[in-house]
Amino acid sequence: MKSRLIAAAVLLSANTAQAATLTVPFDFSRGEIGIDVSVKGAPLHVILDTGVDPSAIDTTRAEALDLALNRENGGEASGEGDDKTALVFPVAIQSLTIAGYGFGDIDALAIDMTGMSKQYGKQLDGVLGYSFLTNKITLIDYPGRTLTFADAPVEVISSVRQCRVRYTVPLKWDGEETIPIIGDFQIGPAQGQISLDTGSNAAISLYPAGLALPGMRDALIEKGEVTYSGARGTSTAKSYVLNGSVAFGPFSLPKGQAIKVIKGTGAPESRIANIGNRLFADMKLKMLLDYRNHLITFYGGCR
Repeated sequence: MKSRLIAAAVLLSANTAQAATLTVPFDFSRGEIGIDVSVKGAPLHVILDTGVDPSAIDTTRAEALDLALNRENGGEASGEGDDKTALVFPVAIQSLTIAGYGFGDIDALAIDMTGMSKQYGKQLDGVLGYSFLTNKITLIDYPGRTLTFADAPVEVISSVRQCRVRYTVPLKWDGEETIPIIGDFQIGPAQGQISLDTGSNAAISLYPAGLALPGMRDALIEKGEVTYSGARGTSTAKSYVLNGSVAFGPFSLPKGQAIKVIKGTGAPESRIANIGNRLFADMKLKMLLDYRNHLITFYGGCR
């Protein structure tokens, strides 16, 4: 669902700044970070996705809310799925609020989310991506199923005080992509950079470049096929179980993790896999995305 049609830049509104911190629950029943928001006073259900640039809203919902679609500058969405066409149109998500707190207008693309809603299992109205996250400090508490938006990292101390392990890495991107990249990620016998994708309900999505690394094919036990969806509709991928551990920093999971091999442009020098919510949830982590200071901190061993 990535596109370069809109420059992604949004600041916290004054209303949010006055709130200092805002903590809301999220729905993880589908392996996605689902939250209830409102746009121009209308209730919408969206997901939080570090892998989308800018943000997105369903075209039908945008029209019903009388949002101004820029149809003259429409284009094709990039992303996962096998559909031949996936039209997107620049639009502003106006007057976005979460739990009564205003976040202003968010740069976005309007796209038909019918297929994504079907795969998701309920009506999906939008996706909050890079244009929402940029310049924000967001704590994803996977064990507690809450999101906290803060003005400064110090404001989430009470939420992570009981965590025994902390691991901080730079928040960086791969070239022009705006999906966070983490280095030194161990997947079975292979090690390399991965993309951090909170819009994926999978654990590990391996790129062909990762599959080609020494020893990787021998570490995978094939299980069949799975269907997954993206901005360009649905696609299928072979699924495997990893006969090896997964680790980064001080965190690890034993062998037996689910893997699917997906199409993509990953390369050993850029990224070997895309890591989704399931893995971080299974590790019982809290993840602090500090886009303002370009840092990601993971907290584990939390009581």
